[in-house]
Amino acid sequence: MGPVVRAGLVVAASLVLAAASAVADGIRAQPPAALESLAGTWEGAAQTPDGEAVLKAVFTVVDGKLSGVIESSLGPIAVGTAMLADAKLTIAFEYQGSPGTLTGTVQGSRIEGVWAVMDASGTFALSRRDERASDPISGDWEAEASVAGEVMPFSMSLRLSGEIVTGEISSAAGAVSITSGSWRDGVLALAFPYLAGEPVTMSGALKDGRLSGTVDYNRSEAVGTFSAGRKR
Repeated sequence: MGPVVRAGLVVAASLVLAAASAVADGIRAQPPAALESLAGTWEGAAQTPDGEAVLKAVFTVVDGKLSGVIESSLGPIAVGTAMLADAKLTIAFEYQGSPGTLTGTVQGSRIEGVWAVMDASGTFALSRRDERASDPISGDWEAEASVAGEVMPFSMSLRLSGEIVTGEISSAAGAVSITSGSWRDGVLALAFPYLAGEPVTMSGALKDGRLSGTVDYNRSEAVGTFSAGRKR
């Protein structure tokens, strides 16, 4: 083996060791999962002797204690005690009068592991539900409308419950409540009164994080467009 080849191997080995060290440092630098990080809604499934059971877990953390309910297609499961150490989550629960456990590993937005109730056991997996995906409307929005050649800035505070949208519309002229609103099949529809009670309706869709659509003032006396983005 010539000196050039040996030198090349030494350099390659050094690069491999450096890369491995960097990966290890990155892993060590990652903070361990905290119990508070589990608060929220998780969805997934468990494999059972009777087939797959759909799961939906809603966890809350108060004073360092996790509680909540795991809704399943086989019935509700109330969380008893929970412990999280080194990304290992253990939840004790009672199912139809029998004690059980969920033991899994927390990996970011996913929990995978094994459930056990008496002599029965199986695997389960839960993924954190994207709240923004299930409710892309609730929150505060900065907007502007272009009607009859005039551009008017305004803001919207929207709240979604099922398909019903409530909230307020605010502008330099003041604030009014939304009298009717809906979010259905990706379409937002709002109605509210203007300064002297003139009816205003808005209809729009969400694309690339922005709401945009049409505005109708006083039963088509004037029509225009609007665009809105979330407040930063």
